[in-house]
Amino acid sequence: MRRCTHIVLHHSATDARLARDDADGSRLWAAIERNHRARWMAVVPGYVCDYHFGIGAYGHIFVGQPVDMVAFNCGNAHLNAISIAVCFLGNFQERRMPEVQRTAGIHLLRLLCSEHAIPVSHVLLHREVPGEITGRPGFTACPGRWFPAGVIRSALSVQRGGLPRVLKTR
Repeated sequence: MRRCTHIVLHHSATDARLARDDADGSRLWAAIERNHRARWMAVVPGYVCDYHFGIGAYGHIFVGQPVDMVAFNCGNAHLNAISIAVCFLGNFQERRMPEVQRTAGIHLLRLLCSEHAIPVSHVLLHREVPGEITGRPGFTACPGRWFPAGVIRSALSVQRGGLPRVLKTR
């Protein structure tokens, strides 16, 4: 199993669902997986998704790329190799995250930090990742200006138990 020392947080920069009948975001997650798989499958057999986990607006957690495989998620090959990518479905450049989604995300992140001994200081927003060419962060706005980074990091700093309430796989 690969050693993961960081977590990179993203937003899908889309609506939180594909259509009206996609309340939990599962159809949107499937579309994201199809798109990513199509891009990388010829180069990396077995590739699933650029994210290891997704979190829907109603707190559903989706499993994407297996954690023991690299996910091409942040534009930095070194960080891709040592990170777990978590994508919150929605566009937080335009709207705020629902509380249930934030709570599910905090539970998942606590679990991942605990399982992989990742300190809160190594939980990065995509926009905090240094660009491979410039070495400076800020080449993207992801996960959006309304992403509740402070609330999530504060909650991760407090030791609590708990598991995600829903875990969906393909």
